[in-house]
Amino acid sequence: MTAPVLDVRDLNVAVRNTPVVRDVSLSIPAGGRLGLVGESGCGKTMTALSIMRLVKPPVHITGGQVLLGGTDLLRLNQKELDRVRGGRVAMVYQDPMQALNPLHRIGDQIVEAIRLHTNAARIDAHRRAVALLDDVGVADAARRMKAYPHEFSGGMRQRVMIAMALAADPELLLCDEPTTALDVTTQARIIDLLMEISQKRGVALMLITHDLGVAAGFCDDIVVMYAGRVIERSQVDRLYQRPLHPYSEALMAASVDLEMPLDQPIPAVSGQPPVPGEMPDNVCPFHPRCPYAQDICRRERPPLAPHAGALVACHFPRDGAGDHVLLERASA
Repeated sequence: MTAPVLDVRDLNVAVRNTPVVRDVSLSIPAGGRLGLVGESGCGKTMTALSIMRLVKPPVHITGGQVLLGGTDLLRLNQKELDRVRGGRVAMVYQDPMQALNPLHRIGDQIVEAIRLHTNAARIDAHRRAVALLDDVGVADAARRMKAYPHEFSGGMRQRVMIAMALAADPELLLCDEPTTALDVTTQARIIDLLMEISQKRGVALMLITHDLGVAAGFCDDIVVMYAGRVIERSQVDRLYQRPLHPYSEALMAASVDLEMPLDQPIPAVSGQPPVPGEMPDNVCPFHPRCPYAQDICRRERPPLAPHAGALVACHFPRDGAGDHVLLERASA
């Protein structure tokens, strides 16, 4: 069996003394596409930033391993990390205007990224930058190299960010909500572009998203997070057809049907996620919101364990029952 490009083992992250990511384990093979989904604040972005080692005090990585091709990124010194970050692994952020320097031309920023991780001469880096912009669908790339970020649309700025991420031919690409601020048509184009990159270049790709529709059409596997933990991991088709965790079941059902009556309540998961640090560690974190919860859920946290071809952390997996009690309760 081929070793994964990314192998995260029992990653733990805390803000001061409060755990916010707990025992997260996941892996992605070469060319694989993994979706990381869940409500805001569940730990998705913190997991990605920790993989890149971009967290800063008061946030600390408190345990685990992040293996990139067998190299533990958590053990690298700063010089070694600088060679890996942006080289072997790169990240595409949610808001490209926050990641791009508004005072420098687009071309100069891509050229800088190329030269930082390769031995290319400036003229060769310039040619590669033009080729990268062309590869990601920026028309008239040679001329647009001279433009500033504000002269690009949101979709074009995101393409620039993807071009910069590809500057050193990374093995792994982390995409944190890359389509959130874009219209539906542009979202589809960016997702198609990322799919093409994954397939043609063999890049392992993690997509962090709250949009289950985007994840369904893009990912091979889905990891569902809740309260900083992985509560389910499954192949994408299996998860959407047969969610095992009650939270996953509710997420799958909490979607808006454009043909639904205007006076019908919008589906939602009842209750609120726990505040970090306020939920005891020895209970199921979802039990206050779960109508299937029993006494064992309130006194024993279920481990992430194999069930029906997937991994699920639940004492009473749903097995695709499909009755969506959570949503009925939320709409009552």
